[in-house]
Amino acid sequence: MEEFIKSFGMLAPIIFILMFAILPIFFFPVPILALVGGVVFGFVNGSILTFIGAIINCYLMFIISRKYGREYAKKLLKKKLKPKQAEKIFNVSDDKLMISLVVLRLIPLVPYNLINYGFGLTNISLLKYMLASIFGIIPGTIVFLNFGANVTNIYSKEFLFSALLVILLTLGSIKISKMIEKKDEKCNKKL
Repeated sequence: MEEFIKSFGMLAPIIFILMFAILPIFFFPVPILALVGGVVFGFVNGSILTFIGAIINCYLMFIISRKYGREYAKKLLKKKLKPKQAEKIFNVSDDKLMISLVVLRLIPLVPYNLINYGFGLTNISLLKYMLASIFGIIPGTIVFLNFGANVTNIYSKEFLFSALLVILLTLGSIKISKMIEKKDEKCNKKL
């Protein structure tokens, strides 16, 4: 992939953005693209290009899901679930969905592709979805691009530090997710 992107010379950044915008639609692993961005373009340029490609991709996948999957999913779940369960799923506030989206974007183990398609099925507005995606994508982009930029020298301090950042991002986001889950459980018990 690295050689393929480099083969476009001055157009390589545009090709990379297009790859990042389109490949995840077909469930291509996003972390691999981010690592390649770091290797090919370095940390700073790779981060900018990855961020641009990721935002375009978020928009595309959300629109595809919203346009072609939302009504089908609603009908299916209303048939399969009790009315109260279906109501809970489809009446979640934009604010809760935004917080959930930011947290999910932070967790490297949660597939980026499923998040994009999944949130297209919810009631979240496109604007709030894009804002939450932007805030959620930034930390992971920085961490994975730093890792990609240092992956060619696995015995360096920089590589060890970048690997540590990936681990800390994963553990930190899981911790945040559990804290939010506990808070929601307490709120639900009060209701």
